[in-house]
Amino acid sequence: MTDDAPGDTHNLATLSDPEWSVIESVTEYETGWFTGGYDLVEQPDGSTKRYYWAELPPAAVIVAVTDGELLFVEQYRPTIRETQYELPAGIVEPEESFTEAAARELQEEVGFAPGETELLEEFWCSTGLLRHRRGIVLATGLDEAERTLDSNEFLVPRSVPVDEALSVARSQPTNDATLEGVLLAKENGVLRR
Repeated sequence: MTDDAPGDTHNLATLSDPEWSVIESVTEYETGWFTGGYDLVEQPDGSTKRYYWAELPPAAVIVAVTDGELLFVEQYRPTIRETQYELPAGIVEPEESFTEAAARELQEEVGFAPGETELLEEFWCSTGLLRHRRGIVLATGLDEAERTLDSNEFLVPRSVPVDEALSVARSQPTNDATLEGVLLAKENGVLRR
C-alpha cells in the first residue's frame, strides 16, 4: 500500500510561471541523464542575465527501518571519488510516483519490499543551479526480497542502529539526500527504538 500525497504522481518537474520575464530559454546539451541550458532573464532593474540550469529527473530517497536498524547502502561515488554511507535512492521512472519508485529502489538496492510507503516531503534541490525534485519516502512493513541491481550499481547494503543513524549520516563524506532523509525521519519520530 502506498500513501501518495498530492503532487506525488508526476514525474517531470513543472515550472511555475516566471515572475521575471524570460526572454529566451535555451537547451545547450542533452546527455540522456540530464539536460543543461540557460534562461536569458530580464532582472528587476531592467538588465539581462543568463541563468544556467541543469534539469534531472526526480529522485526518491528511502528511509526504511527494520529491527531497530536504519537501512543504508555503502557506495563509491566517482564524481567525488569517495565511498560513503547513503540512504537508498533512485530516479523516479516515467508514470511512477515517489512512493512507487521508493518501493522499487528499496527492493533493487537493499533486498526489502515495503508493505507501506509514505511521502514525508517533496522539494526542489540546489535551486541556484538544478531543476530537480526529491521525495523523501518512509518505507515500513519490510519483507525480505531478491535484490536486482542495475548494471551501474556497485553497492553494499548496510544497516546501523537507529540511535546511531544521525551520527553515521553526518560522518564525512556525506551528502544532502542522506542528511535530509535522516533529519526528516528523526523529526517524524521514525528513529526511535
